[in-house]
Amino acid sequence: MDIEHLKKAMDFTSAEKKLISSFDIPADAFIPLLLSLRDGGDWSYSVEDIKTIAVMDKTTVYDDEKKLGYSLEEIYLFINPVLNEEEGTVHRLEKCGNEIARMLVVRPYKVRVGSDRIIKATVHPLKNEIKVEELAQKELVFDGSTAYDIAHEMEHLMKKENKGEGLWEFKFK
Repeated sequence: MDIEHLKKAMDFTSAEKKLISSFDIPADAFIPLLLSLRDGGDWSYSVEDIKTIAVMDKTTVYDDEKKLGYSLEEIYLFINPVLNEEEGTVHRLEKCGNEIARMLVVRPYKVRVGSDRIIKATVHPLKNEIKVEELAQKELVFDGSTAYDIAHEMEHLMKKENKGEGLWEFKFK
């Protein structure tokens, strides 16, 4: 790593610390959001007095005339989340952590998730900006991939292990 890259990484980390301190939330509660931002994906964190999940909702914005687009990332950090409602059933393949291969699981198509606080980070790759704000809402509704991801991370918080058929049960045709 060259010195300029190291300086930028240190400045970024310093900005993260400043951001975290502005929300009056224990710093470790932000771990899932920081992991989503740095490594991508969805994350959960749990200690005795606080539980958090971060889920990423991606939207591709594309201009057909300019032939230019970007993937807008919205990362939601839920502080002490609760699944208030689930709707529908979707069968899908998922892989998590140390699993050797993906497995077939059942997830809700739509979820209503409540939370003590919801912090949203919007990552705009064309502007090189990350806008972070606390939402006034205490409950949000998601469907599709983001709903599956929320259900998956909630399982981690509840220390439930999802069981399903392994990929090895599938047959080629």
